[in-house]
Amino acid sequence: MQSNLDKLEHNRVLLELEADPKEVADAFNQAYKKVVKQINVPGFRKGKTPRLILEKQYGKEVLYQDAMEILISRGYYEALVEHKLEPVDNPKIDFEDGIEEGKPFKFKAEVEVLPEIKLGQYKGISVEKDTPVVTEEEVDKEIKALQDRHAELVSAEKTVVENGDFAVIDFEGYLEGEPFPGGAAQGYTIEVGAGSFIPGFEAGLLGMALEEEKEIKATFPEEYHQPDFAGKEAVFKVKLHEIKVKELPVLDDEFAKSLGNFETMAALKEDLRKRFLENKEKKAQRDFENAVIEKVVANSSVEVTETLINREVDRLIHNVEHDLEERGLKLEEYLKYSERTIDDLRQEFYPQAENRVKTDLVLSAIAKVEGIIVSEDEINERLDYLLQFYPPATKEAMMKEKKANVIAGINSSLEREKTIKLLVDSAQNGQPVKVEAEEKVEEVKEE
Repeated sequence: MQSNLDKLEHNRVLLELEADPKEVADAFNQAYKKVVKQINVPGFRKGKTPRLILEKQYGKEVLYQDAMEILISRGYYEALVEHKLEPVDNPKIDFEDGIEEGKPFKFKAEVEVLPEIKLGQYKGISVEKDTPVVTEEEVDKEIKALQDRHAELVSAEKTVVENGDFAVIDFEGYLEGEPFPGGAAQGYTIEVGAGSFIPGFEAGLLGMALEEEKEIKATFPEEYHQPDFAGKEAVFKVKLHEIKVKELPVLDDEFAKSLGNFETMAALKEDLRKRFLENKEKKAQRDFENAVIEKVVANSSVEVTETLINREVDRLIHNVEHDLEERGLKLEEYLKYSERTIDDLRQEFYPQAENRVKTDLVLSAIAKVEGIIVSEDEINERLDYLLQFYPPATKEAMMKEKKANVIAGINSSLEREKTIKLLVDSAQNGQPVKVEAEEKVEEVKEE
């Protein structure tokens, strides 16, 4: 089938296609084989009616729709392959004349395709990498945190509540003179001054004496997660039963032994120092990789359309919705509590989505230029790793119903990882260099 390509604005193309009479005749024959199985003609078994009889009974028009669909589908696919196009949405099909055997069939297809990518320098990128350092202050701070987490609450030899004490209380809250759900507890332990309760409550406990009863007024914040309570003043009837304080363990070798396989406090500190350094080195490597990718993308030129960006926005919102569902929330509830609309969320995600699309297109173009491929063994190894986290029934369903999608996702992920490694290794191992093969940075199509 003949096809001509015209480039339009905003990454849209117009394909003009023409099927010759022989291709049209072949499409009619295929249409007949499909339609004859769906129609009953008296005197013939279903699927066995001769074509001439079928057309005489129902008219040749009975084959028109299927014949056109066959030609359009085949011609459109062949044109995509011939012109190396990657569509990002469904085509708009248009034809002026109908279809008729013995004559050519012409039609047009307008579609948005992946944008052309002009790569800039991507090897030998110059990016500074942080050299992590762990200070004694950081280690000492973590030791203090461990000491605080392993502290015990003990009864205090005091008669009134002070800031930093732990008060054991009974309380019952009232809104407009009526008790409200979740507003009462007995034997509740609260750290005074920690800010864990609504404003005003902890301050009201200061100076209370053992077995004292009093009323404390406190106001719910305006942004409180339960709208019925937001901004309202509550009255709490409180009784103090006990005052406790933290008793911190002594920071010695015995304390170190209680935390694990450490013989001394020095060994504990050295372990913390190593773990802090490992975490900082990982973060430095992630930051370095991100900086390299960001610079590579900035060096490239690519026009990203609304179709691709909005598709990525949809994906990001779907991820949020999935995360909320795992926590027992609906997206509508989340938006209501945060006083936002779905349009607000889309606007928030738009810059992130645009950057992700650009990054993916550039990395894919580099993978093509560099001939990066993923082997079947690599895919199987990653697949085995991922499937170990799913129960048997889920594994079976994934491999039966979504195997192609799963494999495609793994292939894409591994290709991306390999591409990023190429960029990062180049940036790490060499000084900034000029890309010699200019043909490699010409306009590239993602495959």
